[in-house]
Amino acid sequence: MKREIPGDYHHYLENRGQSILSGEGQQKLTFRGFWVGCFLSFFLAIGAPYGNMIIRGSYMALDFSTPGAIFLFLFLIGVLNALFKLASGKGSALGFLGVVGIGWLYSYWPLTDLDPYSPGLIFSTFLLLSAAINLPAALRGYSLALNRSELILVYAMLLIVSALCTMGLSEQILPMITAIFYFASPQNKWAEKLFPHLPERQIMVNDGMENKSFYEGLSKAGGGIPYESWVEPLFWWGLFLLALYVSMISIAVILRRQWVERERLSYPITQVGLAMVREEESDRLVNGLFRRPAFWIGCAIPLFFGSLIALHRYNPAYPVARLTWYLPLVGTQRLQLTLSFAMIGFSYLINANIAAGIWFFHILSKFEKEFFLIAGLKSDQKIIFGVGDFPFLAYQGVGALIAMVLVSLWVGREHFRNVFLKAIGRGDDVDDSDEILSYRSASIGAVGGMLTMSIWLWIMGTPFWVSCVFIGVAMLIFIGVTRIVAEAGLAAVRSPMIAPDLVIQGLGSGLVGPTGVLNLSLACLWVADIRVFVMATCSNALKLTEEMEPRNRRLVFWAIILALFIGAMGAFWMIFHMAYRHGGINLNSWFFKGAPQTAYNSAMRSLEPKGAYWPGLGFFMGGGVVMAVMMWARQRLPWWPFHPIGFPIAANSMMNHVWFSVFLAWMLKKVVLKFGGAGMYHRSQSFFLGLIAGQFMCNGLWLIIDYFTGRVGNSIFWV
Repeated sequence: MKREIPGDYHHYLENRGQSILSGEGQQKLTFRGFWVGCFLSFFLAIGAPYGNMIIRGSYMALDFSTPGAIFLFLFLIGVLNALFKLASGKGSALGFLGVVGIGWLYSYWPLTDLDPYSPGLIFSTFLLLSAAINLPAALRGYSLALNRSELILVYAMLLIVSALCTMGLSEQILPMITAIFYFASPQNKWAEKLFPHLPERQIMVNDGMENKSFYEGLSKAGGGIPYESWVEPLFWWGLFLLALYVSMISIAVILRRQWVERERLSYPITQVGLAMVREEESDRLVNGLFRRPAFWIGCAIPLFFGSLIALHRYNPAYPVARLTWYLPLVGTQRLQLTLSFAMIGFSYLINANIAAGIWFFHILSKFEKEFFLIAGLKSDQKIIFGVGDFPFLAYQGVGALIAMVLVSLWVGREHFRNVFLKAIGRGDDVDDSDEILSYRSASIGAVGGMLTMSIWLWIMGTPFWVSCVFIGVAMLIFIGVTRIVAEAGLAAVRSPMIAPDLVIQGLGSGLVGPTGVLNLSLACLWVADIRVFVMATCSNALKLTEEMEPRNRRLVFWAIILALFIGAMGAFWMIFHMAYRHGGINLNSWFFKGAPQTAYNSAMRSLEPKGAYWPGLGFFMGGGVVMAVMMWARQRLPWWPFHPIGFPIAANSMMNHVWFSVFLAWMLKKVVLKFGGAGMYHRSQSFFLGLIAGQFMCNGLWLIIDYFTGRVGNSIFWV
């Protein structure tokens, strides 16, 4: 039998690196892409924390689903870009400026009571400035309407900002570095036991008044904002965070070709943005995705159910549809059946075996938990985040997660060898021109960033070898979760165990030392309850660049760096001033009280020197071995039914909210493929993309409505 690659597929392999935009001269990156991208990034950076701190509505930057990025991108594609296309003529551009200008003056005249922290004022001012910039462009035969490459640039920037503006960084760091002084009391004994182990460098904010003005507001605490107290701490943390994000972006660049081109991971979370970009045409006013009836039918379902929830909070007379049920399973264990329309949409786009592995291993973990209860297998340790109710399963899960990463690195050893050779100047035949960063720069960024973080922790009092081990473990966990997001499309996922717990409790606090324990506990602000982080969103952004011409991709790196600064600075600015205006304890109780107290109480429990926790490490090794065997079986045994990617995260509490939606998507996909075939599956994707878009449109639209009506606490969908 003659063995060869079919001609059509061989042609695909040869040309898959070429963009769908190749050969189209109008797809260049210009100033307008950066202008729109920078503003929307800034608006997301301030709008997302404003939404959950002041309006207290739906979270728009909580998970890897990045609802705020998708909502703003839908607005850009469906409204803003259409307006720019309409205003491409001289007369229409002048009329556009006139309408926007009159509307702006009508809303804010006589300009004596403008609130610089008002999202409405900021957004309307952007429209006014855009209309003003568009007029001279139209006079010269241009417009601000974005092409496909520029849309990808904007979406990539929004993804990066989503990882910084709330859960990922900004709402974590400011309370964490101030709370130790405000919440210290004779009851918790922080001053007695933690203060002596604070680093010599000033990485904590202390205004001399226990930071009362930050937590209670200037009107109650009195005085002005103590800017001088923030300078040195933010300088030190800025150095660390810059190293962290450079290393994350560099690692994402190194992994991109292996995951995107060699293993062909599906990246379900990027599919909504990709669908909109691919359907954008310069000669059509309405995006092609919005012309599909199935898309709007999908949108209508979450919009209907979500709006009922929102209206019920305005008037209890409106009925509310129940979206969560509970089902007894075995012993004390029960299954939570939560319906998430967005999760159904994302899960419909992944491989059926992956979806089966996710829900199967979650149900299996329930039986494992019940067995532990019957057998009396208990641990005296307390796990902060992850599988907090069963610490042994936390060790098992993180062992499996790290094993998955190590095996995947071994599978891609040829690619990583090429990266190494290119980095040291011996890989002349290795082409990295289609990456946003050369392999040499990416290698320097990854190694240099991790080394800088290790030295930073060492300077703050952590033993150097502990710093290196901790940073290495944290990066392996980040890579593992990023892999799950890229391959399984889980928009809401946590690590089964965080790096501080694994190092402090697993290796033993006696090896880490009291100052090291406090430093690693402080790391909770970037490595603990982080349901979204830069490596994963950057990995999704790099998947989008596959649609760009290679010569445009290097500009994306600078756009990502720009988004990092815009996202961090914008969110810091909004949170900082909202805290001093209203008082942090009045904004968000978890970020300003719960999370810092959890981190510092964890440090208190670990100050007493203890040795390695061998039972937990045994489950860690066991989970790693089981995961490695299952990955081997999946590669070698054609009959192996379940993808092992669900095993590391199966017992995590987050899976209670996710697994049922994954199960429904798996079942629907099976039915569609069985009775309709591949053609029906392809056509049905528009409906499921509509489910995703509809849920995030519902969240965003009701935030806007609540902003104008003054309604507080109207949170709708959060997964």
